[in-house]
Amino acid sequence: MGDTQQEEKLRKHLSQYPGATPGEVDQYMEALRVRAEVKADMIKGSYSNVLAEMMLDRRGFPRPPGWRTVFFYPDGNIPRIKYLVLAALIGLAIGFFR
Repeated sequence: MGDTQQEEKLRKHLSQYPGATPGEVDQYMEALRVRAEVKADMIKGSYSNVLAEMMLDRRGFPRPPGWRTVFFYPDGNIPRIKYLVLAALIGLAIGFFR
């Protein structure tokens, strides 16, 4: 799948969000492009994927859409530990109060 096909698929997905306007979708797409460029520069330097993602989060860059980016770093299978622990605690709490 080419980059333009992926962008169009992402644009269609984002436009289905409640209250999303074409202008907001364009702004988010541009923010994701800038994020990808900054991340590529970081990885070309001495940053690992995880460290680059942590720095992008701290700098306020938006994460790619989807539930997977909440629990795992994008472009890898390394979990974001704090969110997995939180999900496990919530699961235990739900099981405890049943």
